[in-house]
Amino acid sequence: MQDKNNKMDYKTLNELIKTGNILLKIMLTLFILAIGVLIIYLLDKTSVLVTIGKILGIISPFFIGVGLAWILEPAINYFVKNKVGRKLATIVVYLIFIFLIGIILALIVPEFISQVNELIKKIPDFLSEINTFINDIFTSISSSEFDLTELKDNLLKTLNDWATNLSANDLSGIVSGVGSSLKVIFDFTLGLLIAFYLSLDFSKVSKYINLFVPMKYQNEVNKLKVALNDMLRSYVNGTLLSCLFVLILSLIGFLISGISSPLLFAIFCAITNIIPYFGPYIGGIPVVVVGFAISPFAGIGCLITVFVVQFLEGNILHPLIVGKAISLHPITIMVSLLVFEYFFGVVGMIFAPPIIATLKIIYMYLEDKHHFMNKLKATIN
Repeated sequence: MQDKNNKMDYKTLNELIKTGNILLKIMLTLFILAIGVLIIYLLDKTSVLVTIGKILGIISPFFIGVGLAWILEPAINYFVKNKVGRKLATIVVYLIFIFLIGIILALIVPEFISQVNELIKKIPDFLSEINTFINDIFTSISSSEFDLTELKDNLLKTLNDWATNLSANDLSGIVSGVGSSLKVIFDFTLGLLIAFYLSLDFSKVSKYINLFVPMKYQNEVNKLKVALNDMLRSYVNGTLLSCLFVLILSLIGFLISGISSPLLFAIFCAITNIIPYFGPYIGGIPVVVVGFAISPFAGIGCLITVFVVQFLEGNILHPLIVGKAISLHPITIMVSLLVFEYFFGVVGMIFAPPIIATLKIIYMYLEDKHHFMNKLKATIN
């Protein structure tokens, strides 16, 4: 009888230890996130973030160049491994890249602009349909006990103001849009030139980084760079493939549904899909609303399309090609999305997962060397 009790005690003890380890990891993660939030908050309040943002905006072509060179490096290495000279391989890859970008822009941009203009012209009709739909809903749920008139009026006013602002194509808006487009084109072109020169001898970039690292740490830093490179490359490749999947299937579904501007909404769904958890709702809700404004068939078709595409992407494709790359707990991702969205908006939500995954890899590397968890346990005990 005593042996059985001992076995039960050991089993219970092991479960308590496992639970304690999980709680410690959660506490440590929350502690790290809290420190990060505090630092960002202090930087935001002292206007340091604004200054950093302006500096990053000025040197953004450099980051574009580094990113493009990093993305195209595997293609260049493929030619090099097949006995093509590095310079020739770089020229060929960049010519192919520029050609593909040109083809995509030639095929998509005119149609995209056309569909945007078509959508803007139809906004008054959509707004009228949505107003009728909202009035019918509030009429059906209104009662003597609850007065929802004020809520309905506020909602309709918000929709009307939004539609008015969107439809107002004044000169200042056009000039501002053209100016922003020219800056993007200039930054990308300059970034492409920087990327080309970096790609001519990309291996030297790693050597230059090592010049700032003491000799005794270089092996460890190289291991860390390999781990970060593998994670980021898997994440970027998986995300691009996932977005392409969402774009193609959404476009097919929206075309069948008969919704206006199917390409515009498919691109919007593909871009917002980069944001985990929240992205599908950001991209899906507008298209479903517009679909029901057109007709019940279009609305139901759009709803089914969004649901099916997100189910396949979220439950099959994403876990296989993206989830394994960053291997972050869903709670960690959601908290990081909320924090980054608060300080940096939607752009922050896009970059939150790879940034948090990068910090996790760096932490795991330091943990393996310094055993913070064991020291924390010893301190608690």
